[in-house]
Amino acid sequence: AVVSTQSGHYGRGEKGKGVGRNRKIVAPIDFDTKKRTLGVTIHEEEAAEADRLFHEFRLGDYVEIIGGNDKGKHSKVLSLSLETSRCILRLPSDEIVDVAIIGIKKGSREEYFKQRDSAECPADDLFALPVHKGSSDNKNKTVTPGVAPISKKKKAWLHRDLKVRIVSEDFLNGRYYCKKVDIVDIIDPVSCVCRSESGKLIENVPQSILETVIPKTKGSLVMLLSKANRFEIAELEEKDSKMGAVICITLIEKDVVTVKYEEVCQYIGDAVR
Repeated sequence: AVVSTQSGHYGRGEKGKGVGRNRKIVAPIDFDTKKRTLGVTIHEEEAAEADRLFHEFRLGDYVEIIGGNDKGKHSKVLSLSLETSRCILRLPSDEIVDVAIIGIKKGSREEYFKQRDSAECPADDLFALPVHKGSSDNKNKTVTPGVAPISKKKKAWLHRDLKVRIVSEDFLNGRYYCKKVDIVDIIDPVSCVCRSESGKLIENVPQSILETVIPKTKGSLVMLLSKANRFEIAELEEKDSKMGAVICITLIEKDVVTVKYEEVCQYIGDAVR
């Protein structure tokens, strides 16, 4: 109720008394503020639990999902993020899912491969790689100005915490043409929210105007986009500009892999090495 501070103020009421039929003074509501991280709101208790679990799990661990549509499935950890309290998992069917860290527990390698043997691999109709302008596969191909050289089917490869380059002269009147940006959120499989180098958020960025960025420094973190190692984190070992390919070492299995430019992108997220 509104409390008048002066007799006759607000047309009715008395000093120190509430306004209304019951003349009752109601204490203001004290809202309990929750922690918010990139669109995901969680309680402080859950944040503390997520922090504990983040340090308990490592890349390559086998975990079990304890809630949601994938409850009971044993999965392999591909990446962990303390900032967002989430992790990227590979299901027995090879599908990649983004799950809250508090939604997993220790799993079994044996159960993972048991489920994998009985699972049917999903159709790969939402996966295709961008054709990098530095790739040998893109030579002798005509590129329309302002349009990224990417599959006409617009299949998805976007992922949070990737550094990419905008290659469209038409997007926002060319303000960000050839500029590097960071993907901070995924709106749908083929569009995202990016952050510019100045810190400004750019919404509704279509995948069709983005190109992968390859870091120059040996040891830099990258994310593999090839079907065999999809969304695995690796370290850059060597870059061959003439062949349009890079040599990487995966953080989980320590495998040495050679991939084309369009099959790898600079990763700026957390990684437990």
